[in-house]
Amino acid sequence: MTYRYTITYRSAPDPLVAVEAWPRDKSVALPREIHRPSFTIGKLEGTRTIMLWTALNDLSKRYRSRKRGNFNAINLPPEEPSATADAYRLGLAAAALQHISDSEAADNALIYIIRATQEEIWFWASKYLGVVDEGIKTERVVEALCVLSSSK
Repeated sequence: MTYRYTITYRSAPDPLVAVEAWPRDKSVALPREIHRPSFTIGKLEGTRTIMLWTALNDLSKRYRSRKRGNFNAINLPPEEPSATADAYRLGLAAAALQHISDSEAADNALIYIIRATQEEIWFWASKYLGVVDEGIKTERVVEALCVLSSSK
């Protein structure tokens, strides 16, 4: 089943960036997915959201962005593989920044994720979301990303 990806963000009063996957068609959605996303790729709250503003501005220029109350939403086209890759890249960056406490490690991880190839993003996102191996904890994936990003 394919999904449609939505990036929701706001700068005030509480900064937030969330990348969510929704069912592409409501007829195939599970009952719990009618008014909720199927899964969240990444969510970042707090002052570190400023680290993602450049990427958010680029995506809002490339794809349609609209205002919903306090939030801005970018609905990525589900038929474009590059849009799906952008969703996973930003979601993975948000998830990593949410879990990393050290500022230098957060900077290194963000630079690595932004510069990574699509294959690397698919690999890390599948590990983080538990698609490949459900036994891996998200903290271990983020820790591995930090080690890898600081070694380059």
